[in-house]
Amino acid sequence: MGEKGLVINVKDHLAVIQMTRKEACAECRARSCLAGMKKEEMIIEAENECDAKVGDWVIMELRNNSFIKAVLILYGIPMIGLLVGILLGYYVLYQYLPMINREILSFGVGILMTLLVYFWIHSKEAIWDKKQIRPVAAKITTKED
Repeated sequence: MGEKGLVINVKDHLAVIQMTRKEACAECRARSCLAGMKKEEMIIEAENECDAKVGDWVIMELRNNSFIKAVLILYGIPMIGLLVGILLGYYVLYQYLPMINREILSFGVGILMTLLVYFWIHSKEAIWDKKQIRPVAAKITTKED
């Protein structure tokens, strides 16, 4: 079962949907974690497979393992960049910069590589097929369902 949202605009084959952001821990309210305390409205473009109109409530889904692809792109690739940067700084660059603390050098290079990977991902965003990771407005429903 997907998330519900309200269609606020329809353009071409896309539905612009407004929904309340729900965190996995939104109901926990643990003292040490404030991330789930805040609910925000967000606007999402989804493929309009159910031919929804403005004012309809729809159920949105991710198809074709697109959630896993998106997670790997947004978290996996930067993690690899971080690890490569740490290893590069610790074993390779330290030989050329022995006056810098080895751990600090590897940490700094790891963070730099992570930032470079995020910029690379952002630059490739227009090239990647957004249709594969775009949610789908799969079914028209009501607010109460």
